[in-house]
Amino acid sequence: MYKQFTNLSGQKYLTISYDEKEGWVQDKWTGNFGTQENFRNGVLSVVEFIEGSQGQCTMWLADLSEMKGSWDSSRDWIAQHIMPRVLKAGLLFEAVVLPKDVFSKLSAQDTIMKIDDFELQQFQDIEEAKVWLTQQKEAKMSA
Repeated sequence: MYKQFTNLSGQKYLTISYDEKEGWVQDKWTGNFGTQENFRNGVLSVVEFIEGSQGQCTMWLADLSEMKGSWDSSRDWIAQHIMPRVLKAGLLFEAVVLPKDVFSKLSAQDTIMKIDDFELQQFQDIEEAKVWLTQQKEAKMSA
């Protein structure tokens, strides 16, 4: 799967892909998404992919490192509506690469604090996040 989103200025702000070998969906945010509607549409596309995988996609790699902009008005929406949907669909682990942009980083950290009872880890580096997800996959397979 490969899907791209552009903002009103025509700039790409999100790419969603599925790494079949590793078994995770990845959303890579770049630049400014522009509106809360754009942000929510992007998140919903990831959710719909996870739901459509019929339990096969159990890991989510959210690369927010290059994201710019705040999504403060969507924090509760993620915690109350998005997370229950992906958990019901079989998501087990999420690795979040934190944004470098201070406003995006604050939004990410505040959102993460609202999420309970789920294996979610924060990272500064994409490679560390991938290593962690791979370890979770291997531990799950050996259990």
